[in-house]
Amino acid sequence: MQITYPPKLSLARLPTPLEFAGRITKQTGDKNPLYLKRDDLSGMGVSGNKIRKLEFLLAEAKQEGADVVITAGGVQSNHCRATAAACAKVGLRCHLLLRGEAYFPYDGNLLLDRLFGAELRFYPADEFKNNYQEILEETRAFYKKRNLNTYYFPIGGSVATGAWGYIKAFEELCEQVDTLRQKESRLKDKRWYIVSAVGSGGSMAGLILGKILFQREDVEIIGFNVCDDAEYFVREIRKIASEFKDKYNAEISPETLSPKIIDGYVGEGYAIPYPEVLETIRVVARSEGIILDPVYTGKAFYGLVEQIKKGTFEQGCPIIFIHTGGTFSIFAYRERFK
Repeated sequence: MQITYPPKLSLARLPTPLEFAGRITKQTGDKNPLYLKRDDLSGMGVSGNKIRKLEFLLAEAKQEGADVVITAGGVQSNHCRATAAACAKVGLRCHLLLRGEAYFPYDGNLLLDRLFGAELRFYPADEFKNNYQEILEETRAFYKKRNLNTYYFPIGGSVATGAWGYIKAFEELCEQVDTLRQKESRLKDKRWYIVSAVGSGGSMAGLILGKILFQREDVEIIGFNVCDDAEYFVREIRKIASEFKDKYNAEISPETLSPKIIDGYVGEGYAIPYPEVLETIRVVARSEGIILDPVYTGKAFYGLVEQIKKGTFEQGCPIIFIHTGGTFSIFAYRERFK
């Protein structure tokens, strides 16, 4: 099926590889062939999944005549770092609203934010949560007084325009899986799973919309939330889908969507890794030479392995884990890996 995409910039190096994780597959009992979709290798600003969304978001910003892009996230936000890099690439100013206290020396993504030239503003967690809209409006007003046009998108770029990034990624994955099925006879008639961390809901929404638009009933999409709870993300995904329907006249029914999100692996909270997550990161690094991060992929991959052991997935069916990047945030957790 042909999809007409809105305008986009060419920022990412696509398609990203689809790699078989043979050693981890064996360690999980050979129940399901496990593949990694290497969106950590997407290029542009040390990579990650956010660049796919930014190709569409910044194209829209350019169309609307923006001078400054405003977005938000945690102090070690991968999304903010990717936005800062992409803005530098296309000649837009970047203003980041960061949840958390400033600390020095800067490390991980925060160091990269500064290197990319972003304007950084830090807010304690309670102030960020309770006064966010006021903070945003004050920021917009600051630039308006200086005759600069602003373009805003929320945490994770999780809006209708950003969803196109993972609709496109879904199309890319379908092509890769179909090619793989031709080469691997054991996979020919098997259904397949896409698994991803869920931190703001935008990537998951894009994947689900992709499944609907491309009419692929042979795939199941599963998320592991790394904050909040499953019910929260069901609401967020439906919200994004509803916005997408209205903005692009899509023939979908957002209220009927039932995203499958497996809860129980958040731990104490967002960006707080626990021993099992840290051990999972070590195991994957030593088994596959691939680095997961403590905030998103580490938690989601740990949850995936546990669910494979429990028999959640139909045996013999391939599982594709989307490595959404975030590698550089690991340096901010160096003390936890002693």
